[in-house]
Amino acid sequence: MVSRILILICLFISFKSHSNIIYDKNEIVITEIELNKYLEIYKETLNIDLKINEAVKNIVLIKKTIQSLSTNNQKYLISLDKKIQLEFGSNISNEQIKLDFIRYTKIRNDFISNYFINKFSISDLEEIFNSVDELTLPISKNNCLIIESLEDLKEDKVFVKNFYENFKNKKTEFKMIKGKQTYSVCINNENLRKIENLIINFIDKKTQDDFNKFIYGKID
Repeated sequence: MVSRILILICLFISFKSHSNIIYDKNEIVITEIELNKYLEIYKETLNIDLKINEAVKNIVLIKKTIQSLSTNNQKYLISLDKKIQLEFGSNISNEQIKLDFIRYTKIRNDFISNYFINKFSISDLEEIFNSVDELTLPISKNNCLIIESLEDLKEDKVFVKNFYENFKNKKTEFKMIKGKQTYSVCINNENLRKIENLIINFIDKKTQDDFNKFIYGKID
């Protein structure tokens, strides 16, 4: 009788454990706890409420990346973990999903930063601006104290060149010329973040092949 009860208890525990697994494919397993923790981390980091299907997709990509890196470039992963522990403390190793999130983010950001510093060109910026329907921004004659008008500057060569040079040098004063008058282009923090996101997304796609080669040892 006792043995039957123990068997039932074990079956119940096993069933309960497996019921919390929401993804199990190609040696990648995601539990409900991991999913909820990832959603929490994503919200805290990016202030975005991610949809569950997107979160699962992201976790699969992260786990696949870390697994491949462990096989193809373990020395790099060990070095990366040492840096992460110095920044976040040794206890970060006890939070696997958070550790993997930080690992992936830092690796991807390294590729994006390297491209931006060494390869990002004015033609890249022109391509980015041409990809949007419009880039309407306020202009001013007196350093944005009074707004003169709104202008679509996506194809304005003077503004694009000025924005490129200043943005690359971490300056936030932008100019354009209308007629013979030089105007300040008034870009608030919200609009600047939108442009930054366009640039990051562009570079993310540009560096995808190099990233795949580094992680998986091949081009997908």
